[in-house]
Amino acid sequence: MQKDFLNINECSKCGICRSVCPIFLAVNDEVISPRGKISLVEAFLEEKVSDIGRYTDIIRSCIKCMRCSDVCPVGVRVEKIIQSARELLYPNIPPEAKETFNFILNNPSEFFRSKLNEHSRDRQENFPLWFLPLFFHNKAYLPQLAEKTVIDKYDEYIKADNSSSLQVSLFVGCSINYSNTFIADSAIEVLKNLNVNIFIPKDQLCCSAPLLLYGDIEGAREYALRNIKALMVEESDAIITLCPACGVTFIQDYENIIGENIDNFTNKVYDISEFIDIHTNYKIKKMELSVTYHDPCYLKLGQKVFNEPRQILAKSAELIEMKNADKCCGLGGTLGLFHPEISEQIGKKKIESIIQTKSDIIATGCPGCIMFIRDMLKRQGMGKEVLHTIQILEKGLSEL
Repeated sequence: MQKDFLNINECSKCGICRSVCPIFLAVNDEVISPRGKISLVEAFLEEKVSDIGRYTDIIRSCIKCMRCSDVCPVGVRVEKIIQSARELLYPNIPPEAKETFNFILNNPSEFFRSKLNEHSRDRQENFPLWFLPLFFHNKAYLPQLAEKTVIDKYDEYIKADNSSSLQVSLFVGCSINYSNTFIADSAIEVLKNLNVNIFIPKDQLCCSAPLLLYGDIEGAREYALRNIKALMVEESDAIITLCPACGVTFIQDYENIIGENIDNFTNKVYDISEFIDIHTNYKIKKMELSVTYHDPCYLKLGQKVFNEPRQILAKSAELIEMKNADKCCGLGGTLGLFHPEISEQIGKKKIESIIQTKSDIIATGCPGCIMFIRDMLKRQGMGKEVLHTIQILEKGLSEL
């Protein structure tokens, strides 16, 4: 993807990007701003970088939220430049990380079942995340792993109760498959209730976003090809994602890493709230509770899904808009893993906005945001529910 360096010289270093970059706004450090990162990439390409460790750390700090590209007056795609920079860093990745990626690719079921069994003997509240195909960082944690994954729990084909001509392929995603399985449970129940047939391919893999983070373009291409093959069945009218990171990877990254036009695939990809709002005739009873909504970066800026979840929530409960609803919650993909101090600083502002709404429930469309916002609320001594939009819809449907 060297072509994505072609417009790097078009950056005039005007600094408009700094006004929207959540990382820069949190730390006010020029080197970590979008234009600062571009200057570093230029120095790297000219072989003028002396501290490769510091350079790597800064390049990985980008959350690829696309805010900077959205406001750039000359159209510089900073997130693509950063991705190309990560690919050039791939040779420096530790061999054990590369071996783990390759093993997961070729033996996904064996790998995860062994890890689930290993930790099921001594369950605690949290487990280290190093073994999941998400990140390699010994300070990263996720909630307790599910005893049974979504893929193992459900049949590959789930037929709606009433005859229906509408069928979707459901992409589960790593976080939901291995930990946040309740989100998939709600999605399946809602789709069944709306008379939609569901295909959950057993051979679906990680979306490949973690591989892109580390610059493994060849591994990501293999994941992409296998996922497209698994999900693209003639009977399916749409491919549904439950996680914006997966959705934006499908829509924006797959064509680049595969190197050919795949509109027949990307045009079928929908976030579940988008699909339900556009393609189903759902009826719901409005509940006597209030909800506020947080826009995940990848959902609003990546998949351009903004109104659909709000329409679902407004029909389900009293929707109270929070201040700066579309600002990053702080997790930022891997930001919370490599830069927890920055992540927490951003998160505190999001929690302030949430508290001001005095809402009963916080809703969002991203499992990572759910995990992070819930944790930040607990640190403030608040036990408010943080739910996926699809869980709110399920609650409303059950009230009928």
